[in-house]
Amino acid sequence: MESVITDDFAPLAQAMQDRAAAEEDYSAQLAVYHRGALVLSHSVGEHLSGDALTCVFSCTKGLSALVIALLVQDGLIDPAAPITDYWPEFGTHGKGKLSVGEVLSHQAGVLGVPGGVPSRVLMNSSEYAKILATMPSIWPLGQNTVGYHAITMGVLMEELVRRVAGKELKDVFEERIRKPLGVDAYIGQDDSLEPRYRDVLPGASAEQAFFDPFSPAGLAVNSASGFALDSGPVYNWHELANARQVRRLGPASMGGVADAQSLAAIYAASFGPVPSLGAARGFLTEDTWSRVSAELVYGHDRTSGLLQAFALGFMKATARNDYGSIFAYGHDGANSSLAFADPAYQLGFAYIPSRNEGEKSTSMGVQLSQLARQVVIGKMMQAKG
Repeated sequence: MESVITDDFAPLAQAMQDRAAAEEDYSAQLAVYHRGALVLSHSVGEHLSGDALTCVFSCTKGLSALVIALLVQDGLIDPAAPITDYWPEFGTHGKGKLSVGEVLSHQAGVLGVPGGVPSRVLMNSSEYAKILATMPSIWPLGQNTVGYHAITMGVLMEELVRRVAGKELKDVFEERIRKPLGVDAYIGQDDSLEPRYRDVLPGASAEQAFFDPFSPAGLAVNSASGFALDSGPVYNWHELANARQVRRLGPASMGGVADAQSLAAIYAASFGPVPSLGAARGFLTEDTWSRVSAELVYGHDRTSGLLQAFALGFMKATARNDYGSIFAYGHDGANSSLAFADPAYQLGFAYIPSRNEGEKSTSMGVQLSQLARQVVIGKMMQAKG
């Protein structure tokens, strides 16, 4: 990553330096664009220094949602339309009443298959999509029930893109977002980038959560069979991310590889110009980003019990996860990463640590996002004189 620390946003870099001084082996990347300019690009610790790339887990869902947003802008997808307008086979067991928006905001109740699925299915989303289409929801539909589809959300998005665009989601991302901007954020990493990849490190907490394979949480993470790969089963998120097979394939739910500067750049360019990347305007119009980022569901998540809010594939800010304004759209990841756009503050933001940071009342990514907003508010007040 390019090293940039402007005076106004230096407090964010200092907050990372303070944590690095207090916590052995802390390593992380942070990048912020404001009004289309790179105002902060900073890393601490050795692990994610220089040109390092790493897995960004469910931040990939946010990148995938940007692809969906482009297809909405193209007129190929109507979030309010029944999902069966695009995917007729999905309508079994009463699921035909679901809209695209309901499906892509974690309301469909097709979290996974009881007992898990084998690697040939887990790593083949078109096959997995056929199974999900035939399944009933695990909860009554039409009641605004939300449950995080940790793996299957990517399958749902990928199949929808196939149906309407005739291409793989990762190919649309490459052609219309990554390549035009020239950034290092990949859904499906090329083997030539392997020397830059840095493993996700084991989480801060050594204790592994128990996932009952027949519970909502267990279904969502395919827990009964672990994450079955060509090299054998793995049972931890960081192990899955570090499998070369996974980052080469780039599952839309969790297989993205990036650095923080590239994630922040993509989100900044989604709603506004980023001259340094040759983007004269945002690749989403205001009508589009406001439409796809509108909150569609809010409530206690059936898989975790935590309060969640979702838009069309994007995670929305809540009091528990206060990463941005009501206009912000983005996603966090299992390694405590966070990336988003916030048009209210004209921010593109990304934070990537080397490991899951454990349970905290306020995550480091959210703390830094709050500090970024405070900086912007201060600048606005100063400008008003």
